[in-house]
Amino acid sequence: MQYSEITKRNCCGREDERMNASNSGLAHGTSGSPQTTIENGEAERKAVENVSQCFSMPKYQHAVTPREKFIAYSLNYSNPNAKGKAEAYERGLGYTISNAEGLISQIHNYVTEGRPPYEVSRTQYGIKYKFRIPVTGPNGKTRNVIAVYQLDNGETIPRMITNYLEGK
Repeated sequence: MQYSEITKRNCCGREDERMNASNSGLAHGTSGSPQTTIENGEAERKAVENVSQCFSMPKYQHAVTPREKFIAYSLNYSNPNAKGKAEAYERGLGYTISNAEGLISQIHNYVTEGRPPYEVSRTQYGIKYKFRIPVTGPNGKTRNVIAVYQLDNGETIPRMITNYLEGK
């Protein structure tokens, strides 16, 4: 997986050596220099933190926002693991399974416009990009939806892995 797309530029568009994939430990999970483990972890943490403040998610134009994630899970009162999400979306924004397309399109459009995530983190499965997205519901209210996309290890296209209405 190549991280050069998100690590070679800083917020001003200049290359930032501290964030270069070849020496940050992001490219292959190891450091390119003989630093101690603590320094390696700190360098990677700073690189990921800087990325989250300045950059779009790699291949954001091709991000996948699965409709099924909303229909079978987030907006589905019948799913015992998601009843709270479904209730929050209906009460907070007025979204249900029957009008899910408006919610899905607002989330997808926000992410595929190349807006920067507010948080980036590495897991054993890949790199997670967390977005705070203002969504307006059919009830006229606007609330933030947190949508988490992941670039799975070995993959090139990010996909949404979870979503929820922020706050109560």
